[in-house]
Amino acid sequence: MKIEFLPLARFIEIHREYIDMKDQMENTCGPYALTYILRGLGYKIYNNIEISEDFIAHLARTRISPEEVKLREEAIRRMLYNEEPYEKILEKYGKVLYRYDLPISDKPEEIGTSVEGLKYALEVITNKDLIGVPIPSRRKEKIYFDEQRFMRLINVLMDNIERWGYQAIMNIQTDLLINNIGLYHDLFRVIFSNEPEHEIGRNLWKAGHFVSLAGFLKVYRNTSDVKIYLLIRDTYKNIGYRGYHVQPIDAVRKALVRDDGREGGIMLIIKREFENEVKNAIESIGIPVETWDNGSPF
Repeated sequence: MKIEFLPLARFIEIHREYIDMKDQMENTCGPYALTYILRGLGYKIYNNIEISEDFIAHLARTRISPEEVKLREEAIRRMLYNEEPYEKILEKYGKVLYRYDLPISDKPEEIGTSVEGLKYALEVITNKDLIGVPIPSRRKEKIYFDEQRFMRLINVLMDNIERWGYQAIMNIQTDLLINNIGLYHDLFRVIFSNEPEHEIGRNLWKAGHFVSLAGFLKVYRNTSDVKIYLLIRDTYKNIGYRGYHVQPIDAVRKALVRDDGREGGIMLIIKREFENEVKNAIESIGIPVETWDNGSPF
């Protein structure tokens, strides 16, 4: 057996930023992923403001719940009146201590971040030197990521890692992935399993979620048997191995297509000079370049 790893551009720089971050705040998975990517690409300050997940959440108009707002106000009050040591408050309320006011929604399906919001934040911070190219997995009942087209898309992405130098953020449904928690997820167990979905099982946590793509693994069992796996960089460090987990290509496809009534997809982050080339390559597969609806408004 031979395993070939194809990391995305600036893998080490992005990894260093990633490992320096704690887990995401309560509803900032998309902004969290965009934060370590931008910082790894050299975008650490915007108009004298530090690039952080809550600043990106502010730009992207991430929706939070009324309960989060109440907890945040409670934490601020405790800090102002010195009711508890700062470290204790941070430990208890850190997940909701956003430094910026965020839009509020009492509708659970609206909580979180839209792909429009992530694209907007990316292009504001980089002054459109980098742009977001959204690739929807489906629009309502129309599925674009069927097995054939998704495999063609993955081949295009693998073939252009160096030329395009892209990054990718994926909007998925978590319970359609292979179980990636604790001892149940192991790199070699996933690769050596003939039917990982049945032998390892699916993820137990069900939610709409943003993760980033770290790279691809090509596993050669023999000259005629080559399987593709995706290396996912998650927003929680207790998932997989310190936040990284390997997923079979079809599990990722299903997680992107989703079956929870929402839409998913992949947002590529590319230099503006490659915009037309990338769009043409994707559209030639039969997949449109447009945003999708994951339930969160912008």
